[in-house]
Amino acid sequence: MIRKKAIIYLCSLAIATAAFSAGCTRLSEGSDNSDVSFEANAENLEEGSVAKAENCVKNFINAINTQNFDGIADMIYLPENAFVSDKNVEWYLQRSGVSDITGVKIKNFDVEISDGALTKDATVYINKSGYQFSLAMDADNQWKIVMNDMFVENWSLKVPKGCTIAVDGVDVDQYKIPATAIDVYDTYTFPAIAKQSVQVDTKSSLFGSFTQTITPSADSETVPLICKINDAETTNILRQIQNVWNALYTDYTNGVDIESVKKYFTDDFDNSVITDIMFNYFQALEKPAESEDQVSYLNFYMKEAIPWTTNNYGCAILNTSDSVLVNFGYRLDFTSTNGGSYTLKKISQITMAYDSAESTYKIKQVNDPKLFYNNDYTLNDY
Repeated sequence: MIRKKAIIYLCSLAIATAAFSAGCTRLSEGSDNSDVSFEANAENLEEGSVAKAENCVKNFINAINTQNFDGIADMIYLPENAFVSDKNVEWYLQRSGVSDITGVKIKNFDVEISDGALTKDATVYINKSGYQFSLAMDADNQWKIVMNDMFVENWSLKVPKGCTIAVDGVDVDQYKIPATAIDVYDTYTFPAIAKQSVQVDTKSSLFGSFTQTITPSADSETVPLICKINDAETTNILRQIQNVWNALYTDYTNGVDIESVKKYFTDDFDNSVITDIMFNYFQALEKPAESEDQVSYLNFYMKEAIPWTTNNYGCAILNTSDSVLVNFGYRLDFTSTNGGSYTLKKISQITMAYDSAESTYKIKQVNDPKLFYNNDYTLNDY
């Protein structure tokens, strides 16, 4: 059943504004509307669910008409702890069908509210235009305007572990799910966030700040933050990868013990991988399993390490607050036991962490073990 609550014929915007901001008054058809008072009283505010829904619509229309958007996000039906601001709602409304209400002189105003326990439909007539709204009752038994196409739900950011972020200048730590052994990234999940571009500022205690613009677009979407290290520091990291690789190979040829090479790795690095590098990987590099002439190769030296990117993903990407995932190409020069000289070019990936105490980078994770044993000498990657 549709109940027509009020037909108002106003002569000025000042009267219209008073009508929207005050409580609802029942009018009978054919009354002299020019003398109607819209002052709220206890009876009006408690007159029932339909009247409260009508007040919700009137306050909403008034905010749009007068461009007073302070507190308008509180008029919208949103999930609890939604990351939606008054500015988000204002931006959305200015691009929606109700934007033509802004600043107009309202002469005729009519609201029709349908029955419904938890949801209602509202039809609003302003001058000669009609507008449709849906309403829903929130957990506090307050009627709110439904605008589900304004936001997405359960939207997440994947953030390098240990970094802090701000979204549009707001601290969002309340949405944080800390990294685990399975998921090495901190996750920030927003119950709801506006489908509008946001500025995300990521801060690393070691590498400084990174700023990027992201637009949430779908429910349950997860977006990884790609924080690219600057070119100068990337060059430094690549040079240190080259130095560490050469130092490890030199120590291997000299028969240095495992304890002595741990200095090239972070304290939490898996010792079994170090053993593999020093006793298995380098041996495989020197003696290809499919070599028919029993030729061995030696004197390996990494002559270059260069940036390698795919789809602008980036060469050096922040992995945690103090470590970097590095995508790179490398060139090895070497010789053989039969006197030949060779060059090998491959693509690889490794994670390096900065040791502030020693002012150097160390290996945190060997993402691609072939970096130490790729003996496919017949095919170069670049």
